[in-house]
Amino acid sequence: MKTIQQPINQTVSRPSMLMLLAGFCMALLLLRAKLTQSIYLFFLIWNLFLAYTPLALTYFLIFKRTLIKKWYFYPAFICWLLVLPNAPYIITDFIHLYKDSAIPVWFDILLIASFTLCGLLFGLASMKNMHRMLSIKFNNNIANVVLGISSLLSGFGIYLGRFLRYNSWDVLHKPLALTADIFNSLFANETYKAAWGITLGFGTLLYLLFRLYYEPEK
Repeated sequence: MKTIQQPINQTVSRPSMLMLLAGFCMALLLLRAKLTQSIYLFFLIWNLFLAYTPLALTYFLIFKRTLIKKWYFYPAFICWLLVLPNAPYIITDFIHLYKDSAIPVWFDILLIASFTLCGLLFGLASMKNMHRMLSIKFNNNIANVVLGISSLLSGFGIYLGRFLRYNSWDVLHKPLALTADIFNSLFANETYKAAWGITLGFGTLLYLLFRLYYEPEK
């Protein structure tokens, strides 16, 4: 019989490697600060922390054996869905790349790329854990559909975060304004192209990366 502990048993070495990658990112950022005497790009630390939250939440669900507690699993899944866009969102931090005379541009490319890949891997690992939990609770087909929809919603979350400057917690903090802006961005003539383009583009990219990253068990 399948158990909720399977995701941990099968990925025991991955968390340490992800933390090693995160440490490499921090080292690059600290080196940049020393060379430039500037804390520019330090916001990447916060963005990487947010990218880690969906993974942390799936580990919490696994360790607490909440799979059989329906009243607990579904609200937790919604929370996971709200924070999942934080992982692919970090891709958009490349907009902060500019030529600084104090440091070679290749270094900043390496720095942002490292944070981006680390954040994406956090998100993909969380999707892997969630897929396994959904497969145990339902089946692989339902898990695939849910992860596909979640990827598209994450694509839209990137649009909300980068262009409308909303955060995950604004669902509780600004629910009415958020709802109005969602409908407006999807259907208004001046915004719908960017909203749908980013949703479909980044959402599809995230799901394809997930399928490359993780092959569900038959």
